[in-house]
Amino acid sequence: MTTLADEIRQKQPSIDGSVEDDEEMNELDEYERERIANIKERDDLLASLGLSTPSKNILGITPKSKPNKTPTLSPAEARRRRELKAKEAALRREVEPTRRSGRLAQREVEMKSLVDDDDLTPPPPTSKPKPLIPKGKTIQLAPGPEYGDGEEQASYEPAPRPTKGGDGRLVFEGRWRGVFTPNLTPEEMFSGGAFGGGFFADTYSNILKSPMKSSIDIASLPFTLSSPTVLLSNPDPDGENNRFRVRAGQSLQEWEKAGWIWREDPRGWAQWYVRFWEGRRTSDDERQVRRWMKVAGPTGRFKRALLKKLMQSGGKTAVEDEDVGAVLRQCLWQWGYELNEVEFDKAMNGE
Repeated sequence: MTTLADEIRQKQPSIDGSVEDDEEMNELDEYERERIANIKERDDLLASLGLSTPSKNILGITPKSKPNKTPTLSPAEARRRRELKAKEAALRREVEPTRRSGRLAQREVEMKSLVDDDDLTPPPPTSKPKPLIPKGKTIQLAPGPEYGDGEEQASYEPAPRPTKGGDGRLVFEGRWRGVFTPNLTPEEMFSGGAFGGGFFADTYSNILKSPMKSSIDIASLPFTLSSPTVLLSNPDPDGENNRFRVRAGQSLQEWEKAGWIWREDPRGWAQWYVRFWEGRRTSDDERQVRRWMKVAGPTGRFKRALLKKLMQSGGKTAVEDEDVGAVLRQCLWQWGYELNEVEFDKAMNGE
């Protein structure tokens, strides 16, 4: 079997196609001669083993590979393909967004990690969480007598004083039953501590345009307190005199500016409440009762705000913690209402 090394030892074609003699082999440098000798030795060994695979890359000569022939397109076909590619590119630009939100992309990655590829069924819609406090029941006030001009100060036949029901709420007869339901009498409200102890203090009325004397107003009260100068006529109202040891509410001057004062009760709501509890009935009753309902009724804003604080602090167990919502408790106290455990349970039932 003739090997490539044998062919080299014979004759090799030159660049110009002439045949060179064996003497030209001597012109190879020592390295090339050693490489060729190693190739010959390898070829002889392979030939003796019947595994002759002569080398084809001696002297840096590599076999020529066949070039890949690309089919030639006609000018019309090439133009048609270019038009199709342009249309596809235009369509992708219209469909695909030009910008990508990083936040949305991150959200997709996070959601993808939570999805099981074997179950791509979308989860059922979640229901809205139930409110912490049930919606309060709206109470309608029955229509009452119509008052004509000049009858603002008219006194009608006195009504009996209210009684306390088994739940502690006051029961007023007539159209007020079940509507106006404070659970503190005026005496309980003032003796417990209200308005910093200065509700009946000497002051000036911008409605009457005259001073108001504490001695006259306190003498007209249907009850007597052991410390009137501290709880009723204190010239310097102090939160420490209040039931929950905090200041709450506004001054008489602020009430007057807000338009809440009726001239027959120039000191405000609590003065009206004392007289209404005692049995007096006037044209201002409905307005004052509606004010109370907006504060301490089933949908009253102060009552609902306190209920929310209680629910956030443990629910019914927080009712005994008087530090929870102390200012709201004091505001309600000054409207003749205390949110105790009985009232909490009623509120949770929407009452």
